[in-house]
Amino acid sequence: MKDKRLLNIIKKAKKKSLLNLSSRGLTELPPELFQLTNLIRLDLTNNELTSLPSEIAQLTNLEELKLRSNHLTTLPPEICCLTNLKRLELDQNELDEIPPEISLLPKLRWLDLSYNKLTKLPPEIGQLITNDAYIPLYDNPLTSPPSEIAEQGLQAIRQYFTSLQQEEQPLNQVKLLLIGEGAAGKTSLVKQLFGEDFDAHEDTTHGISIRNWKVEENGDTPLRVNIWDFGGQEIMHATHQFFLSRRSLYVLVLDGRRDERPEYWLRHIESFGGDSPVLVVLNKQDSNPSFQLNDPFLQAKYPAIRGFFRTSCADGRGIAEFRSALLHELAQVEMIGIRWPGSWFRVKERIEQLDRPYISSEEYSDLCAEAGISEPQSREVLVDFLHDLGAAVHFRDFVLKAMHVLDPVWVTEAVYKIINAEEVADARGTLGLNSLGTILPYRKDEKLSWPESTHVFILELMKKFELCWGLGEQAVLIPQLLPVAEPAFSFDYANALGFVLHYQDFLPPSVMPRFLVKRHGQIRKGLCWRTGVVLEDKESGTEAVVKADHEARRIYLWAGGPRRKEFLTFLWFSLRAINDSFEKLNVSELIPMPDQPSVTVNYNTMLTYTKKGIDVYIPDGSEKEYSVRELLGLVEPEGEDEMRQLMHKIEAHLDEKESATEAAVSLFELKPNIAGIGVNLNELFGRILGREKRKK
Repeated sequence: MKDKRLLNIIKKAKKKSLLNLSSRGLTELPPELFQLTNLIRLDLTNNELTSLPSEIAQLTNLEELKLRSNHLTTLPPEICCLTNLKRLELDQNELDEIPPEISLLPKLRWLDLSYNKLTKLPPEIGQLITNDAYIPLYDNPLTSPPSEIAEQGLQAIRQYFTSLQQEEQPLNQVKLLLIGEGAAGKTSLVKQLFGEDFDAHEDTTHGISIRNWKVEENGDTPLRVNIWDFGGQEIMHATHQFFLSRRSLYVLVLDGRRDERPEYWLRHIESFGGDSPVLVVLNKQDSNPSFQLNDPFLQAKYPAIRGFFRTSCADGRGIAEFRSALLHELAQVEMIGIRWPGSWFRVKERIEQLDRPYISSEEYSDLCAEAGISEPQSREVLVDFLHDLGAAVHFRDFVLKAMHVLDPVWVTEAVYKIINAEEVADARGTLGLNSLGTILPYRKDEKLSWPESTHVFILELMKKFELCWGLGEQAVLIPQLLPVAEPAFSFDYANALGFVLHYQDFLPPSVMPRFLVKRHGQIRKGLCWRTGVVLEDKESGTEAVVKADHEARRIYLWAGGPRRKEFLTFLWFSLRAINDSFEKLNVSELIPMPDQPSVTVNYNTMLTYTKKGIDVYIPDGSEKEYSVRELLGLVEPEGEDEMRQLMHKIEAHLDEKESATEAAVSLFELKPNIAGIGVNLNELFGRILGREKRKK
């Protein structure tokens, strides 16, 4: 029996141009809907639809069709009849393909395909007439075109398919990364894969070691495996972000003789590698055969784990089983199915033949021209892809863009030497630039050598990844080498506003050093230590204290003074920007009770309460009632003056190419939060950070 209310809504909409049927639990669309030929906008968001009937073609006046958050697996080819369609929202569905007919929509300017199951796009999609059409494709397991290309936009997608028409071949290459604590046996495990003898006195890996493994199993096309063996010293964990990548295979190696931290490393992999599969190896079973993990618990919590293996490189136990599972998983990594144009392979092969640690961007452009890649955008896409594969290290910053690194060991060795230099440690993390010539020696005939002309690149790379900041023009400070002890200082905590970030499972060790680098210009009189800092906003006379508690997985913020709310909110934004750079980082943002700072409430929970019209909240651990509006008012700017102060601070944080006008529009066009007070900070942060990500 048809829903009479639904039919009544459709009947009333006969002469209207807009129909909103979102969140109605629809599993199918009634035939009466397709008689509404006057519709210009149709919203079917958040229903239970698994398919669209071909009759959708009758709504020829539609300009906007919203189908977000359904369960669509396919689209009818008749969708091409919607010739007036300008915006089609298909994100958060289960589409594994889209019909090539979608390219026949002449006015389509927005096609959101994010958060689906697409592995390939039809080549015809490049025929979309509107050159500025925006096609978000985030969170799809794309191999054709690869997501690295798809995210560049429609023009890059066109160039990719055009190149494939001339010549193509499968990539058949995959990146294998071994990580874990130092001396866990990662290098010994790699040697077992090559059939090499075990060395009980194997040297510890400093930085990174890379080996190429040619796998020829079962008569298939040979598979090239780039094995990356990362040093486990904690001070070097921050450099992992240079190279840890998605669509790779990870091996977490744990030492069975010690109390290991499997969840620390599993979160580390998730933060940089996303959904990449993981094999967990409990090594050195000959020394401690009783060492075990709670396998079912970890498997349920980290679904990327493909198996647990107990090995000993000393006596060979478990190696054959691990090798067999490794070969199976390598063949499943989605990178294997990617197809490249022949011209791209020619560039890649030339780069791999060069026996140099780096080349200039001009040399790279010459290689592309020789291979037949003339479009600047294709060259940019290819070098980004080479970066993700590990064939080159490339960044888009103005200074770093001038050079492409061909040997990642050259980079990590330089950073390792700087971080571990005695003179830097003795100076409590301060590196005088005049000492770089000693720390990074140059020997003309050696590959691991750093001429003075490369020093700027190394330092800019460290600054980009927020490993250091400048102290004037002649020195930098490395926060990981700051004193551990908190210095004495005065701060009025009793009259300060507070905020707490609780990292549910994992507080990445690089978050606080990166925050110190971001805010180094506001540090008060050198008051910073390895896990905390005292900041001041000289313009307003406001001060703040930020501290990290790694055991509790929390970062605490306090701000006091005349502009304490804006400064606190700005520091929250700074940490949100860092957190958003990690994959799958689960962070709760908490407001402390003004009279009971140890009792907190989730910021998003307060927004939900106001949405439901509830203004009374009793937090856990308290018997007192609090006003939701008043709690939100502690952290959200109210009125134009407070919002302008926040905007001013955020503008200073943004990319230097960001215009003040655009930032202002982002702020002032936002609606108030759902409580009717202050600016909608979630929307503001999301909009600005989303724009910043697209630039990178």
